Order: sequence, then C-alpha cells, then structure tokens
Amino acid sequence: MKKILSCVLLSSLLTGSVMAAPISDMNPYDADFTKMNQYFNSLIESHLSSSALNNFSYPRTDIQDTKDQIVFKFDLAGVDKKNIKLFIDENKILTLEGEKKESKEEKSKEFVKKEIFYGTFKKVIQLPKNINENKLQTKFKNGILTVIIPKTEVKKPKAKLIPIK
Repeated sequence: MKKILSCVLLSSLLTGSVMAAPISDMNPYDADFTKMNQYFNSLIESHLSSSALNNFSYPRTDIQDTKDQIVFKFDLAGVDKKNIKLFIDENKILTLEGEKKESKEEKSKEFVKKEIFYGTFKKVIQLPKNINENKLQTKFKNGILTVIIPKTEVKKPKAKLIPIK
C-alpha cells in the first residue's frame, strides 16, 4: 500500500512540475506557428468576405405572410430601378434579378477592406399555389423594393360520396 501511495505521490509531483512549465518553453516554434496561423486566417477571411462570395444572400429580404397577402421587401440600396427584373413563372416561382454597378472611380481606389456587394444577383422564391399574381403590386422607394401579392381562397377538394353495395 505504501508503495502505491508513493508512486501516486511521485507521479502527481511530476505532472504538476510539467504543467507548471510555461507553454512557450515546451515548443520553440510556437511563435512561428502562431504567426503562420494568423496569416492563413487573414488570407481565408479576405477571400471569404469578398463580394463575389457574399452575394449568396443578396439582396437581404423580409417576408410577411398574412391571411390575405404575402409581402416581400428586398433591400436594393444602390441598385438602379432600370437594372431590376422581377417575374413569376407558371410554377409560381418569384425571381428577382439585377445588377448593382460599381462606379469606375471606386474600382481604381485601393481598399483596406471591401464588403459592399457589386455585380449581378438573382433571388428565387417558391410561392404558394394560392396567390393571385394578376393583382400583384410593387413599389420601389429609398432602395427598398416592396412586392405585395394577394392570396386567393384555398379551394378545398370536393369529395365524391361513393355508395356502398
């Protein structure tokens, strides 16, 4: 028993002394690895935050679904009205596409960070079957495109009574 206790005591003392040593003393290359890690992280961050990769969620959209209508609000700040196309196909798919153009002056400047999206975009939304696209209304004001689509009454399928013989 004495032997076991002395082994446990010795191992805990050794573990404590190893843990007490500063981490930087353990590996002389830690500072270099830290610098490389920071470099690669900044490289990845700069590529992931580029406008080409950020347009997957552009334009940002609010959708309200009420009893009588569906209201879409698309944030299109900086997009010219003539560069926007909106349509609904026969499968009740709403498609918004367009282009946000960058001025030539901004292209020639050097940026430290660039997050504003420029380029073409497309947003596709599946609409429910009970909409009346013929009474659709749109309004473009202060960079917000509002699309209001009234709903029609949902027709319940009629059941045919089958006589049992």
